[in-house]
Amino acid sequence: MQTNSPAGREQAQANCLGRILRSTKALIDQIGDKAADLVADDMESEFSFDRPKSPRFRSLQMFLAGTVIGAGTVFGAVKYSAAHNSAEDAAAALIQERAAEKQTLTPVARIDLPLDDAATEEAETVAETGPEQTVVPDSTESFTLKPRQNLSVVLKQGGLTSREIYLVTESLGEVLDLKRIQVGDKVEIGKLNTETDEKSLLCVTVEDRHGNRYTATRVEPEVFTASLTEPEVDLKTEYASGVIDGAFVTNAKQSGIPTNVIQQIVWAFDGPVDFSRDLRKGDTFTAVFQKEYNKDGAPTGNGALLYAEIGTRGKKHERYLYKDSQDREDYYDETGKIARKLFTMHPLKKPRLTSKFGQRKHPILGYTIMHWGTDFGAPVGTPIRAPGEGTITQVKRGGSYGLYIQIKHNSEYSTAYAHMSEFHKNSKVGRKVKAGDIIGYVGNTGRSTGPHLHWELIKNGKKISATTQRITAQRKLKGEELERFYAERDRIRENVTGDEIAYAKAEALPEARKMAYQGEPKPKKVAKRKTRPQKTAARITRRRSGG
Repeated sequence: MQTNSPAGREQAQANCLGRILRSTKALIDQIGDKAADLVADDMESEFSFDRPKSPRFRSLQMFLAGTVIGAGTVFGAVKYSAAHNSAEDAAAALIQERAAEKQTLTPVARIDLPLDDAATEEAETVAETGPEQTVVPDSTESFTLKPRQNLSVVLKQGGLTSREIYLVTESLGEVLDLKRIQVGDKVEIGKLNTETDEKSLLCVTVEDRHGNRYTATRVEPEVFTASLTEPEVDLKTEYASGVIDGAFVTNAKQSGIPTNVIQQIVWAFDGPVDFSRDLRKGDTFTAVFQKEYNKDGAPTGNGALLYAEIGTRGKKHERYLYKDSQDREDYYDETGKIARKLFTMHPLKKPRLTSKFGQRKHPILGYTIMHWGTDFGAPVGTPIRAPGEGTITQVKRGGSYGLYIQIKHNSEYSTAYAHMSEFHKNSKVGRKVKAGDIIGYVGNTGRSTGPHLHWELIKNGKKISATTQRITAQRKLKGEELERFYAERDRIRENVTGDEIAYAKAEALPEARKMAYQGEPKPKKVAKRKTRPQKTAARITRRRSGG
């Protein structure tokens, strides 16, 4: 009967080893007898150094060598088997012992693996520094930017020194445009307690109305690191409408339309509707948009416009967001045409008109001649921007125009720019540009009396005045693309003007947010009348007499 217990295996091994030893001893005895007979035979024969060794003597040597090797092999095998079985028994016993123990949290012994130099250095660094820990301020003070305040004023109120204000603003400038901090944004100042019962600055966080948090954290006495944490948002499709009784932007914000959606509305109607001149009291507006909400359920001020309608004195203007089959997304009117201002900006940021379009006396030629463009004075090197999207069709040097570029915006309109000092490195024939792309720099090349930009507007090959035109883009959907647009248009119309509006009503702007946008009303200043001393006859007499 076989047994798997350690005691049984040890007894079996001992019996096996005894049998091997007894067999080995009997074999050695037989070898000894045979060897003695062989030696006696060899001694009886004549031995001489001149004679070669007999085959019988060589067989004796080989027999003895084989016997020794065989005996050594047998003993080695026996020793290895015993050691191997002992190791297996010890391992099995250890496993059974650990299995019988209760589970504990005893740490496992560290195992060192061979690593390359870089990995070894990194492992040593981690072992020395330990896991990175986030330091939490002991106290936090919150502020809200009020009208006529900036970040430095708030930080000074929070007890920061001039040096700390400088370091914090420099750090925040890496992730935040400090000029875009607005009224209503929150500022949090975190500090740590010290042994002297004073508080040490740890971090400053600016949170804008969209929920973005910009933080400057102190890592060394004179070093701050900046980080940005974007909010988690939910998108909801909402509907808003209102009546104009003041500024359009103010009325739209009060109706619950996000700030950037208002900018999209102005962009979509730019050209046919001038929001600063065309809107009157009693005009209406409607918008459908996707609105962002942060984790607290508060609007972030962001969204995407899907549909907008402006009613001006009985005339309705509509815009629909539509993506065509080529993934081009834009706002179209109800007929499937883009009706937006073709030029959205001036070629110069700060234009200074020096010469208008029309007849004039040429400053160099000296006689009256037609001026086919409009001149704007600017220093040499001032960037020249494309006023709208288009394709560069001409880039040339020489002649009365000097360095010259022409852009084709659509099948009807083109613009030209002359007297430049140099072209932009990317200004090449065939390049597509967008509004705001730099095409060159102001100069004084060609027939020119000073640094300026000569700007021409060309309609169907004829030059016209660029300052008196309200030009709209002309792109019309056709064929199947137009049919798809009509289907999308009808669906949105039904959801907006049907018996039941398919979208949730946007909440009006809270009063607190209204004050943040508008600010507190400024007190009226009463002009003080300055009183002058009345001139008397005695004073006049003394002045004349020199007294």
